[in-house]
Amino acid sequence: MKFESKIPRRKFLKVSALSGACLALGYISIFGEEPRIVNLKLANDEPGRALNPFIFIDSSGKITLYNHRPEMGQGTFEAIPMIIAEELEVEMNHIIVMPSPADRKIYGDQMVVGSRSINGNYDLMRKIGASAKEMLIAAAASKWNITAEKCYAENAKVINRNTGAQFTYGELVADAAKRPVPSNPTLKDPKDFTIIGKSFPRQDLPEKINGKAQFGLDMEVPGMLYASIERSPVLLGKMVSFNAEKSKAVKGVKYVLETSREVFGQKRAGIAVIADNYWAALQGRKLLDIKWDNGDLENWTTQKIQEDFKNASQQTPTVFEERGNFEKAYNNAPVKIEASYETPYQAHAPMEPMNAIVSVKKDQIDFWGSTQNPNGMRDFLSEKYNVPGDKVNIHYTFMGGAFGRRSLTDVVEEAADLSSQVNAPVKVIWTREDDISQGPFRACSLNICRGSVDENGNALSLEHKVICQDIRNQYRNSNKATGGIAGGINTEYAIPDMRINGLLRNLYLPVSYWRSVYHSTNCFAHESFIDELAHAAKKDPLHFRLALLKDNERYSRAIKTVAEKSNWDSIAKDIGKGVAVMERSGAVVAMVTEVKRINGKIVPVKITTAIDVGTPVNPDIIKAQTEGCIVMGLTATYKSGISIDKGRVADTNFDKYKMLRINEVPEMEIIVINSTAHPEGAGEGALPAVAPSVTNAIFNLTGKRIRSLPFDLSEV
Repeated sequence: MKFESKIPRRKFLKVSALSGACLALGYISIFGEEPRIVNLKLANDEPGRALNPFIFIDSSGKITLYNHRPEMGQGTFEAIPMIIAEELEVEMNHIIVMPSPADRKIYGDQMVVGSRSINGNYDLMRKIGASAKEMLIAAAASKWNITAEKCYAENAKVINRNTGAQFTYGELVADAAKRPVPSNPTLKDPKDFTIIGKSFPRQDLPEKINGKAQFGLDMEVPGMLYASIERSPVLLGKMVSFNAEKSKAVKGVKYVLETSREVFGQKRAGIAVIADNYWAALQGRKLLDIKWDNGDLENWTTQKIQEDFKNASQQTPTVFEERGNFEKAYNNAPVKIEASYETPYQAHAPMEPMNAIVSVKKDQIDFWGSTQNPNGMRDFLSEKYNVPGDKVNIHYTFMGGAFGRRSLTDVVEEAADLSSQVNAPVKVIWTREDDISQGPFRACSLNICRGSVDENGNALSLEHKVICQDIRNQYRNSNKATGGIAGGINTEYAIPDMRINGLLRNLYLPVSYWRSVYHSTNCFAHESFIDELAHAAKKDPLHFRLALLKDNERYSRAIKTVAEKSNWDSIAKDIGKGVAVMERSGAVVAMVTEVKRINGKIVPVKITTAIDVGTPVNPDIIKAQTEGCIVMGLTATYKSGISIDKGRVADTNFDKYKMLRINEVPEMEIIVINSTAHPEGAGEGALPAVAPSVTNAIFNLTGKRIRSLPFDLSEV
């Protein structure tokens, strides 16, 4: 699926309009105001300036729906148009789906993070589709000289209820385009949905399979040069000197230049080898003679970081949430337990390494590449080079994975800096080693939990203390963590005395948003400890949870569903079962993992997941996202983890930072719970439950508690 037309979009719309009028609906988003649905076609038949529609219908009946959320595999390319098509009454196999341009004035915030795309756009997309439908119905009613109530829309046609006469949308579009846009159209009753809730094939998949789809790494522009950048292997190391003579002797190498990028307020220096082909740039980079001053940063190791966190745990934490009196309840309880859990740094490791093409000119900047944050890229480049925002062109593509990494501007900063120095478009490509070792990473953490139960097995108290770096508070002279580091700690459990607190560690290693962020570490600790409380209470861990969440309808439904589908209460001597329940981005997930010892090695054999995301726009996409979460979660549980040695990342490629292989993936059963509630996020929902459900299953089978990730399955 190519993201750029062979002719400019303005010219394309003019040519399309020659065959007749068009109806182009979008919305205007102004900060502090509700978005307004508008007809983006001007009165003089000039298709709307730099405005870009969600819906484009021409007089031939051709219907194009625009997805305005960058696609990184999460499925918005299909799901956003599905919502519009539902209210517009057009079939999915009769429409063309296109990616929209990057334009905050029309589309608002287009950044894709936190699984918010469907949740944040559901109501508005329905209104856009319904508004266009009402305009088309009104046009038909006028032609028949009847009221709009005597007409209905179906399959891109408006039909006369009395006579059965009909007009196609193409026949109506000229008149409809002249009508006022309904600001509050009538929406369909969910019981009448014919598209939402169905698993339609994704229109972006065929071209991703046959190789026609464009990703950032595929992009080429005239006059482009390639850059490969050597950076300090000890992050925040200072460059002392470099010798570029050998690099410059490589055929194709044009320049060797200093550059830098900013990561959460810290400048990270690098030496770029720029050539007319990537191979030459990479070979020239290998010949650079650079001396770095790493100071005492080389003293840091994984063990030292772990010791630092343990020492810090003795300090007074910041309390994020508290109910009852934890200390009193804990001290007076007959049965008390305490446990600590450790999780490592993780790399994002998308299959498409980081890359960007930027062309910086005096009065215009162009960016080509894969990004989660197209308008953020525009803002950054506009401000840095003092170029008006409307002169910064963002050409974004499909993303070959992102997981939070492509929300940052650092790679774009490198490409822009080099382009401004050589006066040509520059494509920066990170190697796999760069991608894994340079960060930023998921934060590592130490989680300390204390809790108590009474003689009857009732949970009395729970404290969860988080010790980690804070994405929003890095490299500052502050020891106060924000509540964000407590993400994923489930306070819905009906435990009367509970306290959630945390401590901030400021280290030189940068941390950033990683799929499900702090949920991925905190849920491992929290759901493992809930299991330990259940064991101390001599209760079944699933029914223990169900009793504590009995007043929460969504949690209860998810737990009961997964219990039934996994045959939780059936006992098999050679199978261990573990459960975890949690919430992420509004999605409630209950997961049961089954493990078995095969040829002396523990192996996860099946994972059953019940997920409640409210209204499931496309259940197949939700299942795919859940499967992706499970694979990534298993990888982080017992395959990979970033380790530090002499201040640098010791894992630089997939030989050491291992990925789960397809033959290692267990059977997966995903149950998407039916609901008519407002949609929530599915892209990260299941990942946090994976680690605790696996380790709880291992305990069920072997009696061994695993409290540190990653671990070796063969050593359990």
